[in-house]
Amino acid sequence: LALGIIFISSTINAQIGSSKSYLIQKHSNHKMKVTDSGTDYISYRIDEDGYTTDVSCFLTPKKENKEQLCYRVVMKEPSSETNNWIRYFNKRKFIKLDGMVWKDYERSTVYEVEVDKGRCIVDKYYDTDL
Repeated sequence: LALGIIFISSTINAQIGSSKSYLIQKHSNHKMKVTDSGTDYISYRIDEDGYTTDVSCFLTPKKENKEQLCYRVVMKEPSSETNNWIRYFNKRKFIKLDGMVWKDYERSTVYEVEVDKGRCIVDKYYDTDL
């Protein structure tokens, strides 16, 4: 359990706010993609303790002379990881906003958890502009 919480903590805090170049450098297996609405994002996989986490880091719009930053991270893991996420939020004393939504007011981040088709989907995003 403790190892799972440590891994969760290091994983979710590593991407948000990171630059596009940092994410590309750190994750050699990345793929650059674009949503239907035109938002750039980087996707990659992390293999850890017998399961795979699919990560998508959504990037701020392109601006002249400014590097794109990750403002939103969506992680997809086996549904068996759902309880670990909830324990993590409770241990960190995040504020529960709704059924499966928590907020870290110190970092202005919101976490939404959904279980769909055997996958735990964690959507983490800033609630302010970068």
